[in-house]
Amino acid sequence: MNSNPELPKKSNKKWIILSVIGALLLIAFSFLYNWQRYFAPEDAPQADYGSPAIVIENFDYLESITFKIHEYNEIPKEYRKGIVQTFINNKFYDAEDRSERFHLTNIKDRAPKVFAFGNFTGKSENDQEDLAFLVENEDSSSSILFIISSNGDVLYKKRYDGELPVINSFKKESKIFMDTEQLQPAPEDGLIVQFKYRKSVILYVSKTSNFEEFHQYTKEELDDLKSPRYENEESPSSPDSDSI
Repeated sequence: MNSNPELPKKSNKKWIILSVIGALLLIAFSFLYNWQRYFAPEDAPQADYGSPAIVIENFDYLESITFKIHEYNEIPKEYRKGIVQTFINNKFYDAEDRSERFHLTNIKDRAPKVFAFGNFTGKSENDQEDLAFLVENEDSSSSILFIISSNGDVLYKKRYDGELPVINSFKKESKIFMDTEQLQPAPEDGLIVQFKYRKSVILYVSKTSNFEEFHQYTKEELDDLKSPRYENEESPSSPDSDSI
């Protein structure tokens, strides 16, 4: 009876080689997987308002589609980053509902009237002013007012449905109407919001630690308040050259 003792040895050797190759392939696959997981570059961080600068991924591209006309060139870089970050946080770039996609106006005559600087809270950091700006939706039916700090923090947000106002800032001590029909000096820098048929002021009130809105009377409204039916009430002040 013939026998071949080499055959089992060769068969065992073949399986050992295949097992080693399989183990090496498994180790290589595991290494590549973990390398991609732990050593591949991470996504760029979003805005960190505790740091001096805001870091935004693809900022150059987002800046180009946000500030489309030269009238916005006077807005410093860090404030532009704050505006872009506000757009990101509010999903203005990719809102599913197109009526919720807001943008800065592209009308050159209107653009200078949709942003304004001021020390609105009286607590600006490093002597850098706050920035107020208005955005409008795609069909120009609504607008939103934001006030942000130089670090990009949103200090105030107010939506105006069906209205497209313009804004301007005024300095502390300017004469405005607040709780009465009497002109009073503003305790802080403030914001004038001019609508089609009315005007109001946005002002930070330290007592409430909030921004509040105050109606600004027209001459016609003051004349109406002076009519006989108000004769027993205190006569209101008329706007003077110091009023906004």
